[in-house]
Amino acid sequence: MQHRSASDGKETVARALGQTFATVQHLTDLVVAWGSRKLKQVGDQPDPAKPRKGILPTLKRSLRATARFVGNLGDAYYEWYERLKARKMK
Repeated sequence: MQHRSASDGKETVARALGQTFATVQHLTDLVVAWGSRKLKQVGDQPDPAKPRKGILPTLKRSLRATARFVGNLGDAYYEWYERLKARKMK
């Protein structure tokens, strides 16, 4: 039976924690990218043919425009982030 040094256990824990944090970050990235695509889809829905007046239709248009903006922002962020990561890997 081999004897392990005390540092072996610590390195294993550190490695497991590092992998866990990387997995959480990856899952967060996937959820945010999925959410930005969905927001962009909602924002890209066409406005009604006959625009209505009032606060509710105005609020809906504003929310659609905001969703489109946030969706485009998320897409631009992840496209640029992937380019930067690819550049770093070279």
